[in-house]
Amino acid sequence: MLAGAAVDGTEIGKPDVDVHLTDNQLETGTQETLELDVSNDGRLDAGFGEQVLNVRAGTLEISDSGPFESKSGEASLGTIPDGQSVPATQRIEVPNGIEPGEYEITVEVDYTYVYMVSGSTYDRRSTTEKETVTVVVPSDPQLAVTDLMTDVEPGGSGEARIEIENTGPVTSNQTRTSITSGNGITLDGSTPEAPAEQIIGDLEPNESTTMTVDVAIDESISGGERPLEIDFTYEDENGIERAANSVTASLSPAAEQTFAIDDLESTLAVGYDGEVTGTLTNEGPRTVDDAVLDVTPQSESLFIEDTRYALPELEPGESTEFRYPTDVSGQADAGPRQLQFTVEYGSGDRTTATDGPISERVVIDDRYEEFSIETVAADVRQGETSEVLLEITNERPETLSNVDAKLYADSPLDAPNSDAFVNELEPGESAEIRFEIAATADAALETHPVELDFEYDTERGDTVVSDVYQHPIDVGEGNGDDGGTTVGSIVTVMALLTGAGLGIGLWWRRA
Repeated sequence: MLAGAAVDGTEIGKPDVDVHLTDNQLETGTQETLELDVSNDGRLDAGFGEQVLNVRAGTLEISDSGPFESKSGEASLGTIPDGQSVPATQRIEVPNGIEPGEYEITVEVDYTYVYMVSGSTYDRRSTTEKETVTVVVPSDPQLAVTDLMTDVEPGGSGEARIEIENTGPVTSNQTRTSITSGNGITLDGSTPEAPAEQIIGDLEPNESTTMTVDVAIDESISGGERPLEIDFTYEDENGIERAANSVTASLSPAAEQTFAIDDLESTLAVGYDGEVTGTLTNEGPRTVDDAVLDVTPQSESLFIEDTRYALPELEPGESTEFRYPTDVSGQADAGPRQLQFTVEYGSGDRTTATDGPISERVVIDDRYEEFSIETVAADVRQGETSEVLLEITNERPETLSNVDAKLYADSPLDAPNSDAFVNELEPGESAEIRFEIAATADAALETHPVELDFEYDTERGDTVVSDVYQHPIDVGEGNGDDGGTTVGSIVTVMALLTGAGLGIGLWWRRA
């Protein structure tokens, strides 16, 4: 019966399925995805409608994979109207060593359709169609990337190692690679317009080689794989350069290394040198060696001469202490200051990665006296020379050594013996120092000032001259003896604290 001959409205027909393979070239030793195109060209036997021509509830599956192994199950096709097509994929495994040539793969397409429509009556049927597609294993080298790894993390640079294998049946002579990177990853200084190129030489079938490339990864890159496009060329038996296959490989940046700073303490005060100490912890994920901790003060009133602190090898979870000698300006205001710490460490094969800045706060204390001075014994009289015993206390938060004390007196007082020495004073430790002070016969019976300063060495090895201190000396009535110089008896008097140091900052010793 000719199409359109039915006069009672009856429709009779059947879909007709065909399967095509868009790219039939296979690489040996890989899993390949077959990109299939399933089309429907229905046949109408009677009537004018299209209901009888549509593929319904279609599925596709490899039924005979030949020398290959099917790695996919049933793929859904859904509905395919007459004159249209839908895509479908199937995966197969191509073994190493397979002979070059053409191979056939059989696929089955199952579907339902309406064979006949007559009034309100529908004749539904199911069918299976088998289709054959041809794949080709070329007699060319086939290059595969079997491993791609790096220890470089975001923000770092170093090396990436790429393992390449010839999975084809013939030798790849004078093999060259052309690698296009992007998405925040740069290989060998390449750009998308100028790919990185390397010669990897000859590769026999099933032979592998590893090439090393320089890689730089933007700090903005987050976790996850990044694609690299790798094209291969080789020379055939006639020495003619030919294009081999291309590969899309994935590079995963290493996990970011992190560090933490704890127990940050400082001994800082206006006008003095102190130190900043703390603990640095390697929070992983890798062991670091030859790392450096760098500190940057966020205030001009702080000065750290050597900002780079060498760190020992630190395993994940391991900690180390650090110490920065720090000077504070005499014009600084007391209060909190910010420090920024950055850790530089090895990423890949180079010390180029950083973690930070890590912001921490230290506090500058108000200016304090370096020494407090008290009178232990003094009996200075008119016309006499007397011994004066003073006690000095180290008020600094560090041990001071080679403390050289100098006493200065103006008329009517004089200091025949004006020097004293203390070998060492720990923080808060006191020592007694002795001087001789002479008063003229007509010295007023009142309190007179003397001045003292101190030269000492700090724990850092710096020699410092202190502020000038004023200290009170009471002059008493003389004993009436003729001239001469005698040492007055020492009597205990009430201890007197020093007056404030003269001026702000360090004073030079007077001649």
